[in-house]
Amino acid sequence: MNNKTVRKGKNALYWLIGVIVVLVALFVLLRPKPGTADAASEATGKVVALNRAETVEASGSLEAQPSATLLWSTSGVVEEVNVKAGDQVKAGDVLMKLKTTSVDASIISAQSDLVTAQKDLEDLLSSSDTDLAQAVIDLKAAQKTYDKAADYLHYLQTSQKVPQTETHAYTQTRVNSWIYVYRTKTYKGPAPADWITDAENDLALKKGQLEDAQHTYDRLKDGPNAQDVTAAQAKVNAAQATVDSMSIVAPFDGQVLYIESQAGDLVKTEDSALDLANLDHLYIETQVDESDIASLKVGNPVTATLDAVPDAKLTGKVVAIDPVGAEDSGVVKYTVLIDIDKVAEDMFLPLGSTANVTIQVKEATTSLAVPTNLVQNDDKGEYVSVVQADGSMKRVDVVSGTIVGDLVTVTGNLKEGDTVTTSSGGN
Repeated sequence: MNNKTVRKGKNALYWLIGVIVVLVALFVLLRPKPGTADAASEATGKVVALNRAETVEASGSLEAQPSATLLWSTSGVVEEVNVKAGDQVKAGDVLMKLKTTSVDASIISAQSDLVTAQKDLEDLLSSSDTDLAQAVIDLKAAQKTYDKAADYLHYLQTSQKVPQTETHAYTQTRVNSWIYVYRTKTYKGPAPADWITDAENDLALKKGQLEDAQHTYDRLKDGPNAQDVTAAQAKVNAAQATVDSMSIVAPFDGQVLYIESQAGDLVKTEDSALDLANLDHLYIETQVDESDIASLKVGNPVTATLDAVPDAKLTGKVVAIDPVGAEDSGVVKYTVLIDIDKVAEDMFLPLGSTANVTIQVKEATTSLAVPTNLVQNDDKGEYVSVVQADGSMKRVDVVSGTIVGDLVTVTGNLKEGDTVTTSSGGN
């Protein structure tokens, strides 16, 4: 055996001795000290009071009612943009307008049609006091004339002493000639038939004049005919709709959220102009499992948070529960509508963002709770070990309930502040 072999053997021996020494040292340092195992297996905690309400959790999306993306009804070049994002507008406000020369000719002609239709409607609706006064005079005159004609016809039909004249012509001879001589005789008797016929025709004429006067009076007294007004208003509406197609008009009060069309843009029918919403009425539509829906009712208070704005804390209440469920991934769910309380005007609330809601279904109640790891179990049931004033342990039977974090609610002969442990002590 040469020297190199001897040296290699000694080195290996030294390495082996070193590893053994390290292992022995680790064993000495890490081995449990007397009583340590028992201490590690014991846990201690306090009985605490939990004030909590029974809730149902769900998620949905934040929306506004009403809200809309306003679209162009015709093609053209945008000339006016009268609003900017964040502006508050009223229903009927003109928000944008196309250049008149860039729209279809039919829209331009509709502007003239609108003026005419509005004038016709105004004339129909305007019933002046002067017109009504004249109608009263005309009606009285027509009635008087009719009554006179009726009386005259009745007289001719019934009287046997109607004054009449009868004229006869005679020829009288003269020197070398002859002449007609007329003699008129006056007498009284029944009216001739042609007189009665003429009187009947005259009465019919006077009746027509009376009816015309009555119709005029009724129209002015009661206002214009409803059907005439409806027809005139329809013409105005049709012309107005055509004219409005070259403008974006606010359909409701709200806030401008986003401007899509800018001045100078060439737009087409159905292109987006802007987004508008009434942020004074926010709501969340959520889906609740069938296992929880029976505990909900209209009026339940709600709190909500938004994934997009974690710091936003919203409150509201349940306003509607759809009694017809729909299956979703094998689970029947019911739609629940939640109205959100008014929020600060400067709070940023992105519509459509995910909302996490907590619906309080029962009033808050106080219950006792202990750490979950301190509830023990044996053949007699659940129990906790309560530390007595003298340090001894007392078994107290309990019934566990809802788990809240690392605590579990319990019922039993306990009071707030009691110390409980997993040690059995001398019990």
